[in-house]
Amino acid sequence: MRVRFIVTALTAVILALGAITPALAQGQGRGGAAGPGRGGGAKPAPAPTPRWPDGRVNLGAPLGEKGVWERRNEHLAINPGSYQAAATKTARVHIDQVPLQPWARALTNFRHELSLASEPYTRCKPAGGPRQFMSPYGLEIVELPELKRIFVFNISNAQSYRTIYMDGRSHPKDLKPSFMGHSIGRWDGDTLVIDSVGFNEDFWMNRDGLPHTSQLHLTERLTRTDFDTLNYEVTIDDPGAYTAPWTSGYALGFSRGNELFEYMCQENNLSPESMTGAGIVSSFVP
Repeated sequence: MRVRFIVTALTAVILALGAITPALAQGQGRGGAAGPGRGGGAKPAPAPTPRWPDGRVNLGAPLGEKGVWERRNEHLAINPGSYQAAATKTARVHIDQVPLQPWARALTNFRHELSLASEPYTRCKPAGGPRQFMSPYGLEIVELPELKRIFVFNISNAQSYRTIYMDGRSHPKDLKPSFMGHSIGRWDGDTLVIDSVGFNEDFWMNRDGLPHTSQLHLTERLTRTDFDTLNYEVTIDDPGAYTAPWTSGYALGFSRGNELFEYMCQENNLSPESMTGAGIVSSFVP
């Protein structure tokens, strides 16, 4: 009899709890004790964009801190024909909107058919323009006001760096084409605007396999919208490969506490194992 009483009492308690739980859940959904209005799972507001004492935006880590910019979604074009088609889905522009010349579109498709086989990047070659900001392991943007220069350092592949001249100079008329090209910069409010020319044709300017020629002219805009987000926008103007200028971009995230390290691509390169079509690529010119 006593056992039956205990079981009956426990059953009543369980049923009561079952009735209370939905009510609590509904109360939380209306901003109850654990609702978003009282810190129950609500994301904290992003930290503000760091600035120098004069109020100008700091594109790097604040003094005394460490951090690098890392890629999030680094594709310029949605491309169902890409060997990484799923990864391109959040790009800002569809491949059909990219004004490729016929030969450039055919080359883009060919590159994706070969996957990584024709990639100079996987062969430890440096890459300028958008591809520099797509590099793994992070990058640092370092401003030296006394030199009127900004440097972009990245460690993957060729462990290279890029100089952005901020002293008001123009592009030299006798530029020798190079992997990084020649970059001059200026501030447009809180946005760093970079104008670059003088690129060679020995690298891919992006992960999408989109070609370029030595006529490539890039206008890049870097805007740190908050502490942890850097918006990268690029306008590509290359009459050798495209019928008109076009614009795309992506966001990078700030990884606090991390810093660059020594990385020698020639010693750590595992990409050759994933390359295919060596017989084709041996005579292929990117």
